[in-house]
Amino acid sequence: MKSIIICEGETDFAFLQYFMIKVNGWCEFKKSENRKNPSFISSINNSTSRDFVRDSDILTIISCGGCSNIKTVFAEVIRKNQNEIFDEERYSKIVVLTDNDEDGVEEKIVSDLTSVSSTSLTISNNAWTNLSFEDMTGNQFSSELLLLIIPFDEHGAIETFLLNAVSKQNPYDAEIIKKAKDFVGNADPEKRYLTHRGFKTKAELYAYFSIRIDYTPNQFKQRKEIMTKIPWEEYENIQESFKELKKL
Repeated sequence: MKSIIICEGETDFAFLQYFMIKVNGWCEFKKSENRKNPSFISSINNSTSRDFVRDSDILTIISCGGCSNIKTVFAEVIRKNQNEIFDEERYSKIVVLTDNDEDGVEEKIVSDLTSVSSTSLTISNNAWTNLSFEDMTGNQFSSELLLLIIPFDEHGAIETFLLNAVSKQNPYDAEIIKKAKDFVGNADPEKRYLTHRGFKTKAELYAYFSIRIDYTPNQFKQRKEIMTKIPWEEYENIQESFKELKKL
């Protein structure tokens, strides 16, 4: 079975790689292996993808470079599925993960996904939806779609979700996170640098990281390296929120 997770940016891209390897037993695809590299999206600006294997299954995780590109990447996935002749070459399960960072985000993303699929769908957050299509030979096939708008119960981003998960389970770290948020909230009163709400949530996460993990300059070169420093799989709220990813 082939599956794909479409996410917005680098933080969720790094987290998802860690989570799928650590919790669900996936291994990163190595070009030296005697397999055909399953990635196919390379023409979309600012997109980055990684491929993973588990037994005979294949998983692609793609960061599409922002929420505005989710619709484009989803359309490419559907186009690929429709152009494939063999079921095993299609993505059977498609996950779209996006931030709950403003009013109306669920309505907007549902509208985008529905318009691409060209059919009337009932898409709900954190629930699987069946997609039916016709391929290039006129045969019917289906895929399943999972929409994850994070956090589920408040406005925010993946950074908000991760900090909340830590705070709920660890009172000591919760106090550190509170102080980090207070610092970020007051550090740039003229908003010369934190010009976007997304910048602020990332600053809060990395302020916490700078205290929580052993710091050396080399550790801050890549988000993926930073994400591996905290055992996210130990936090119950994260396990519960991403339990549907076990089905990939």
